[in-house]
Amino acid sequence: MLIQISLIPVPSHAGDDRHGSSAGPRRLIEAGASELLEGQGHQVTVEVAERPGPFRDTASSSAAVNREVASLVGAAIDAGRLPLVLAGSCVTCQGVLGGFDHARSGVVWIDAHADFNTPATAASGFFPGMSLAVVTGHCYGNYWAQIGDSTPLVEENIVMFGVRDLYPEAERERLERSAITVVPWRDGKPESDICAALDKLADRVDEIYLHIDFDGFSPDVAPGIVDEPVPGGLSEEQAEAVIHGAGDRFRLRAATLATFTPERDDGNKTLRLALRLVELIGEYGASTSAATGT
Repeated sequence: MLIQISLIPVPSHAGDDRHGSSAGPRRLIEAGASELLEGQGHQVTVEVAERPGPFRDTASSSAAVNREVASLVGAAIDAGRLPLVLAGSCVTCQGVLGGFDHARSGVVWIDAHADFNTPATAASGFFPGMSLAVVTGHCYGNYWAQIGDSTPLVEENIVMFGVRDLYPEAERERLERSAITVVPWRDGKPESDICAALDKLADRVDEIYLHIDFDGFSPDVAPGIVDEPVPGGLSEEQAEAVIHGAGDRFRLRAATLATFTPERDDGNKTLRLALRLVELIGEYGASTSAATGT
C-alpha cells in the first residue's frame, strides 16, 4: 500500500545548528532520502524544522525547535501522513511525541545509551542524556508541556535495544528500577530475545513510535555519530530484525533517525545505513497502513 510521508529534517543538535550532527539531516536529503521513498511509490513532502531566531541557550533554543517539530508532526498526522524525522539529537523526541496523542503508544528505541538521567543524576548536565527521562515524566515536565502534548510515556510500553553504556552508576540504577524493557547488547549480540521483548510490548499496545540513535549500532557500521563510539552494538541485519519484528506487530505512528554526524563518518558507512533505514521505515509504514486499512 502506498502512503504519504512527511520527511522532517531538524538541522540542529538540541537547538544548536553549529554542532556537527546538525548537518546530518540535510546530508540525508541531499543523498536522496526523499527519492528512495518516492521510488517505493510513496508521496513525500519535505518540511524543515528550523530554529526561529538565533541560538540563545540549549534549553530555550531546543524548546523553540521542538515546538516547530511538534507543529509539523501534528500537521502530518492530521493529514494522514507518516512523520519521519531526521534529527541532530535525541531531544527531538520531545517535539515528535509532543505533536500527537501518544497516550496509547508504545516506543521501540534503539540506542547505546538509556538517555535516562535526570538533573539529579547527570554528571555532566548533558541535556540529550535526559531525553527519555523527560518523556517518561521524570523531569522537566513543565518544560515539555511548553512544547506540546506532554503526557508521560508509560514505562511498561517502552522497549530499548542496544543499550550498553550507562553513566553514571545512578543512571543504571534508575533504569533497573524502572519498568522499561531493556534488551542489552554485548559483543555485538542481544543478551535477551528480540521477539520476546516485542511480544511483551504487543500485549500492551497496538502502535509505536520508533526512535533510532545511530550510536546504537556497532562503530564499524555507523562511525558517524555524536558521542564517542561504543563497541558491540547492532549490525544492520539486527536492526532490520527489530524493525521487521515491530512491523509484524504494531502500527507505526512516527519515526526518528537521530545523531548522524557526517564529519565523523568513514567512507559514508553511516550515510548508507541511514538511507537503508529510511527504506525500511517506508516499507514498515506501508505494510502497517495496509494491515489497518488507514
